[in-house]
Amino acid sequence: MAGETGKESTSRVTEEMKATISEEVGKTLEASLPQFIDRLQTTLLAVIEMNEKKNAGKSKACPYNKFMACKPPLYHGEVDPIVCQRWISDIEGVFERTHCDETDFVAYGTGQLRGQAKDWWDNLKKEQGIEATRIMTWEEFKTPFLRHHSPKAVINRIKEEFIQLRHNGESIEKITGIFLDKIRFCDELVQTEEQKIYYYYNMPSAKYREFMTPSKYGHLTEIVNAAREREIELKKQIERGERRVFDKNPIPVKKQKLNEAPKKGVDKGGIPPCKICGKNHKGECYFKNKPCPTCGKVGHVVANSPGKVSVCYKCYKSGHKKSECPELEGTKDTTDTKPDAQKARARSFNMTAAEAKTEPDVVSEFQHEFYLIRVQIDLLYHIDLFNTLHSR
Repeated sequence: MAGETGKESTSRVTEEMKATISEEVGKTLEASLPQFIDRLQTTLLAVIEMNEKKNAGKSKACPYNKFMACKPPLYHGEVDPIVCQRWISDIEGVFERTHCDETDFVAYGTGQLRGQAKDWWDNLKKEQGIEATRIMTWEEFKTPFLRHHSPKAVINRIKEEFIQLRHNGESIEKITGIFLDKIRFCDELVQTEEQKIYYYYNMPSAKYREFMTPSKYGHLTEIVNAAREREIELKKQIERGERRVFDKNPIPVKKQKLNEAPKKGVDKGGIPPCKICGKNHKGECYFKNKPCPTCGKVGHVVANSPGKVSVCYKCYKSGHKKSECPELEGTKDTTDTKPDAQKARARSFNMTAAEAKTEPDVVSEFQHEFYLIRVQIDLLYHIDLFNTLHSR
């Protein structure tokens, strides 16, 4: 009995000790709990701040709507190295501004392909597989993209155009833009600033180059600004009337011959043809009060004279022209029946005075004298007309 009583007392003491210890520990924890929470919170904030500092230099994730808010450019599949590489540069600029993840470059970039470019991308996905294109990096995408849309043959043509680039009437701003677009593909030709200045100097026309010295420029911008200043000065000279404006593709004007009669109904500079001489001129006509050598009357020239006598150069008779000569009426039928006959070569014959009297085809003395008078009249008219034109 005594042993059992000892065990009970021992267990009772143990329970009392446990309760006392629990009570004291509870009081201690309750008193130190705010301090513990503060230390825990300080530790967590320190860990978060440390992680933020470690990830400060890394790119942040960018959702697709944030990427589209920057209005990335579209590409329609032009096989043009200038357009193609400009799109690559612009889309990479959007990636940088939006802190886009590198794993999203291909997915976001290919979403801006349209037309033939979209067809090319769909065909590439079929060739390489959807899984392969899904894990494709941006550099892996650019290799086949540039090979298709920026071929070497087109780049070589751009290099040839760059060497032969000349000023053809465009503004300095436009020609400078073309120069900068093409120079990106000529790294092996243009490696220094001096070479850039040399090629740019050979581009403008002589009216620009005569005021520019390549050796005094140290940067491309300096010679470009000099060309701009010269262009402004040329425009001012044109406005002041000190320089003529030359057309880029002037229409050639056919000069009228000295003795050529003017075409009827055609005005020259808005001036109607003169009713007396038929020419297009201003002021009073020179032939207005000058008598006609044929009829002696004024108000017309020899060509418009009512008393003008037509002389046939076939039979040398007056009253008709050679085309209306009755002697040719019989020969017209024979010539029409032989359209393919070759024309006879011209020949000359020498005749004596006795043979001329008996020959019926020889012109009579009267007709010969009349013909000489006619020739002299025409000659005087042309001489007078020639002197009149030169005196003006």
